[in-house]
Amino acid sequence: MKIARTDWPTYFLLLSVVILWGCSFAVSKYGLQELSPLNLAGARFCLASVIFGVILLTQKPRRALERQDFLAMVVAGFMAITSYFYIQYTGLLYTTSINAALLLATSPIWTTIFGVALRQERITAKAFGGILLAFVGISLVISRGRTFSLFDLQTLRGDLMLLLNALVWAGFTLYGKKIMQKYPPFTAMAYIHIFGTIMLLPVILIPNGANPVTLLQQLPGVKISTIISIVFLAALCSVYGFGMWYRGITKIGAVRTAAFYYMSPMFALFAGVWLLNETFSLGVIAGGVMVVTGVYLTNRYKTTVVRQ
Repeated sequence: MKIARTDWPTYFLLLSVVILWGCSFAVSKYGLQELSPLNLAGARFCLASVIFGVILLTQKPRRALERQDFLAMVVAGFMAITSYFYIQYTGLLYTTSINAALLLATSPIWTTIFGVALRQERITAKAFGGILLAFVGISLVISRGRTFSLFDLQTLRGDLMLLLNALVWAGFTLYGKKIMQKYPPFTAMAYIHIFGTIMLLPVILIPNGANPVTLLQQLPGVKISTIISIVFLAALCSVYGFGMWYRGITKIGAVRTAAFYYMSPMFALFAGVWLLNETFSLGVIAGGVMVVTGVYLTNRYKTTVVRQ
């Protein structure tokens, strides 16, 4: 397939996004050295929501949220931000950033399984083979490459939470489909971030069982490197990342844009080794290749049910 010269800037922008998203796991794990999972999520999304809010206010034409979509946006915000990142950041405390990226990459697999269960999609034999391949890859990642032995108990708790994280994102993908189609995708993600952040505020500002030390108590004592991590996650991974991703979909289409997502785990691996001195085995790499290949085959060969 010939690539138009005008497409190259979009490809470079999308490459920058997957690099940022791949590195986000290691950067998040670094931030968790000083902040609790809820407080890191709160700090990230408070800043991201401010930036999103400013962009919404300066958009022309400005797209206001319609009253009948308020509840749906609240639910989407809870799924995509509040619960999703609490689970992800808690899971990161107990597993490696490499495992996290590989396991979260299974989200499209779960989306397809849910879609089939809800009779929104059908899967071909090749797509089913992709699902089976991805599950073999998952077992290799969780067992750290020891195919027929017990799972690695040191990372099992975190690995299972990251799989739950992938399930939550799959649920959000299906639930939020109508919202994402009704509003410009960047505008919809801006509202989702803002509503999700609002629901985080009580648990990061008021001491509670899930978060006994508040963000305001933790934040003054953190190092400048942790502040840089928060800015990186908020401004680059959230605002810039989603902005450029949906710009890519507009410019070159959803299929070609989605292809860039498969590179994200590779950058997560590099970042985990470079920033956190994490280790991995050939078995984990093999499992990761199986996961990414399985996700590709599933997305490539599944079909959408057209209802008359």
